[in-house]
Amino acid sequence: MEVTRRPRLTHAKRDIVIVAACLLAHGLYLLLAWLDYGRFGFPLDDAWIYQTYARNLAQSGQWAFVPGIPSTGSTSILWTLLITPIHFFPIDPRWYTQILGFLLLVLTALGAARLYDEDPPLTSLLVGLAIALEWHLVWAAASGMETMLFAALLIWYWYWLRHRDPALIGHTWRNGIGVGLWGGVLMLARPEGILVFVVTVGYGLLVHDKWTFKLLWIILAGLGFALVASPFFGLNFIISGNAWPNTFSAKQTEYQSLTANPYLVRLWEQISVVFVGAQFLLLPGILYELYRDIRCRTDWVALVPWVWLLAHIALYAARLPVTYQHGRYAIPVIPIILIYGVRGILRLARPRHQNMVIRLVSGAWLSAVGILFAAILIILGAPAYGRDVDFIESEMVVTARWVKSNIDSDTVIAAHDIGALGYFAPHRLVDLAGLISPDVIPIMNDPHEIARFILESDAQYLIAFPNWNNIYEEILASPHFCPVWSSAEVKAYRQRTQLGSLTVYRISREADCPKRPQAMQEH
Repeated sequence: MEVTRRPRLTHAKRDIVIVAACLLAHGLYLLLAWLDYGRFGFPLDDAWIYQTYARNLAQSGQWAFVPGIPSTGSTSILWTLLITPIHFFPIDPRWYTQILGFLLLVLTALGAARLYDEDPPLTSLLVGLAIALEWHLVWAAASGMETMLFAALLIWYWYWLRHRDPALIGHTWRNGIGVGLWGGVLMLARPEGILVFVVTVGYGLLVHDKWTFKLLWIILAGLGFALVASPFFGLNFIISGNAWPNTFSAKQTEYQSLTANPYLVRLWEQISVVFVGAQFLLLPGILYELYRDIRCRTDWVALVPWVWLLAHIALYAARLPVTYQHGRYAIPVIPIILIYGVRGILRLARPRHQNMVIRLVSGAWLSAVGILFAAILIILGAPAYGRDVDFIESEMVVTARWVKSNIDSDTVIAAHDIGALGYFAPHRLVDLAGLISPDVIPIMNDPHEIARFILESDAQYLIAFPNWNNIYEEILASPHFCPVWSSAEVKAYRQRTQLGSLTVYRISREADCPKRPQAMQEH
């Protein structure tokens, strides 16, 4: 009698399936944004900030948002450098950036599948598919931002660390330098990448070994970190006088009012935002995996990503407790949650158990997880991405194109959102968000000081959402600011948000703007 063998799931087949899933998910986001809204772009205005820095670097060799005026408004040096090459060619940078985002999603998924080499092929396949189909991660891959770069680097760093664990191979000089170099690269991707370096060094100190080896290891790690980080700090310090990018303090100052909420509330908000999706069904698996790692006491390096994850979330809860844009600052922690969650539920579930109840519950649980990942990707993730892209295109990009056609290029403009404006309508800018105009940061929460700052500047126009917040509502009620155009005047305008339509105001130092009717103020 001939025995039929099941086809063996090889690593190559696993990787092909994962790459196909990434392509399907990423393509779905772009396709629905085009079919539903006729849009192809980015869901964040900040993505255009990176494109502007990259274009200026390619064309003039300057690290500047406005040519001739160096600034540190680019949070991620590494992401800016990665998207710069396309600007040497007459090619739409959106295509290149989307391809790059897709490749980073693939790298993240493949790295997650490889993190635990001892896992069965099916387990590693399901881990990779969870990354490929998680809606936050696909959104990040298609966002034009550095988020997916940071997530991919993190996964491959954890992979590297598992294979060079000082608890297994000792505090070698190569290991020490490697930790430092990785820490520096991660910080170039996102400034908070320095947390990874700090957590790893702390782990290295706790690992049993001679203190002389530990001391040498730490010195070498510090040298490796300094080798990569010195240009980062040096560039920032030379341009702005600060070690960190302007975005570091500007964002914290703008959202400082949120820190008035109790810390535990802010911490819960940071944690809960990353569980919006199918991953909340993975929570039992996550807890079980953590329990196993702590109980076995032989794989402490597996807990290092979790220490970093908690530190990352705790830091944002303390300093920048925002959850807007689908919690984009917390998105890089999601791969760790998925890896542990998928591995954990596959250990807990018993779909072939002799007890029928256990079989049914296990089967229902596993099916629910799989169905929910796909359903949320299609029902929640892709439509959200389409709406976000449509918002940026209908407000920021449209306004920037109007400015280019209707306002002289030597005119100074004050604006809160400068990304698309800087890319499509290069003018001298007064940045009210403080990214390239750091002088505004100390006063950005004072409407009277902001208004005075604008009036004393060379700006002749102000661009802002009329209902951005209470500060801007008070500023724009002044007769110093006369509305001359808004995005709502564009044919087929369909945005209906509480921010109102993005509006261009003429700045009148004489305060001679006619009083606007209430309907105009709430436009």
